[in-house]
Amino acid sequence: MSKKILFFIEGLWPGGKERRLVELLIYLKENTDYKIRLVLTENQIHYDYILKYNIQIDVIKRFYFKKDPSLFLRFLKIAKEFKPDIIHSWGFMTTFYAIPTKIILNKPMLGNLIAYAKNNDKKFSFSNFIQQVAFKSSDVILGNSIAGFKEFGIDKNIKTRLIYNGVRLERFDIQIDEERIKVNLNIHTTYILIMVAAIRKSKDYDLLLDVAKELAKYRNDITILGVGGGDELGRLEKRINDEGIANVRLMGKQNSVEQLIKISDIGLLFSYSEGISNAIIEYMALNKPVITTDTYGGSCEIIEQGKSGYIIEKNVNVLTDKIIELLENKYLRIQLGNRGREIIEEKFSINKMGQSYVELYSKY
Repeated sequence: MSKKILFFIEGLWPGGKERRLVELLIYLKENTDYKIRLVLTENQIHYDYILKYNIQIDVIKRFYFKKDPSLFLRFLKIAKEFKPDIIHSWGFMTTFYAIPTKIILNKPMLGNLIAYAKNNDKKFSFSNFIQQVAFKSSDVILGNSIAGFKEFGIDKNIKTRLIYNGVRLERFDIQIDEERIKVNLNIHTTYILIMVAAIRKSKDYDLLLDVAKELAKYRNDITILGVGGGDELGRLEKRINDEGIANVRLMGKQNSVEQLIKISDIGLLFSYSEGISNAIIEYMALNKPVITTDTYGGSCEIIEQGKSGYIIEKNVNVLTDKIIELLENKYLRIQLGNRGREIIEEKFSINKMGQSYVELYSKY
């Protein structure tokens, strides 16, 4: 009899954790005979291509307030009907809501709890309480970076299991008319830099604008694209207009991110801390050299310093010099980009990630 796995996540909105789950579900549908059911607390499905795989999706929306206790019972009702062999929760709150079901049905619960390498919750807070309960209740604590386990103080916990992000490499094996795309976007510069990241405070777009201003002192052949939506977009656009930063274009959310990376020369990620960044994986899968300021988080687990890209301190002059160095050395860009693609094929393919989860499920 095939395994039955009940997945539980808040929503499938744009985000690295959500995309990882979608990719895993597709892998399981295409490569196993598992019976799968997915429960959401929000009726948001950004990755709508999952719908063609005929996975049963239940939405148990919160009533009136965010910490709705009725979710305990409504999730239990679905689980009793489905009779899963394994509960696989994604996030602290969904793991918390699944605890009574785990106990009553006596089923193992795997919690994908560590997706980033910065814990912003105060020690004596309700969020921290939820964290600790989720850690104790999960039979396996899953994460996608060693840096994340260390940040949450559970790197020595025997329940932790590291499974890196996985991507379908065929997503990146695309043939496009690069010149036509540039013309359509009204980009006429020789070089393009790209930063794919949500426009929010955790991503350092202000540093990107500072670097753009410094680059403009030396070169007028660079366009910098910022791809992503978020609540900081208006403020940053005002700054661009007020300061006359002509070499930056904020694109908002884009569906064809792969095409934009493909026409770019360097992938950037200026942030305060990352787990394993999907943006960096996408840059490397498309043979682009990477520059990031994530000296604190998981970027060192994917980038080979000086071989596939650079992890650099938050210093405008140092970053500017490195970008100019790369733009002036096409051979170096190709060399770094090719090594980046090799790393993705070796460690971050969907097959690698999917097989790791199947091995884990087989133990239960």
